[in-house]
Amino acid sequence: MTRAYTGYDTNSRGPLPGTVALRDLILFLNAGKLTHLGTYAKRDARGKPGQPSVHQAGRAVDIGYQFRKDIEPLIDWLVANADELGIEMVADYWTKPWGRTWRCDRAAWKVYDRRTIHGAPGGRWIHIEISPQLAHDAAAMSAALEKALTQ
Repeated sequence: MTRAYTGYDTNSRGPLPGTVALRDLILFLNAGKLTHLGTYAKRDARGKPGQPSVHQAGRAVDIGYQFRKDIEPLIDWLVANADELGIEMVADYWTKPWGRTWRCDRAAWKVYDRRTIHGAPGGRWIHIEISPQLAHDAAAMSAALEKALTQ
């Protein structure tokens, strides 16, 4: 099912509580395999001067990895539970030729044939964006995570 993609919507003073809940669970379940590379940052989107990053809205998190086999199950789980978790985008910088993104407004992956997301190809991290509703509500995100983990 497709949903509207929000992108950057407003400035935040830091990472939002639902974003932190998602990040913390990902890191807890993948201890020693995945690393937190950043959540909140007041900056423009990479390669897009003047366009604020979703990190600035407090709704994005970057998760790093050393081995591809450690991130693939997470990517699959995020996409499979995107509606429940309010996932709006997953950017995968590893994929050739120029990375790929899954977005909620198309409910599908798009593999890029030209430089579109900076760090691709070969970047060892993923970028996750979540909906404003779940980003602002840690209790709702926690309930969504519990449901997604038990399905």
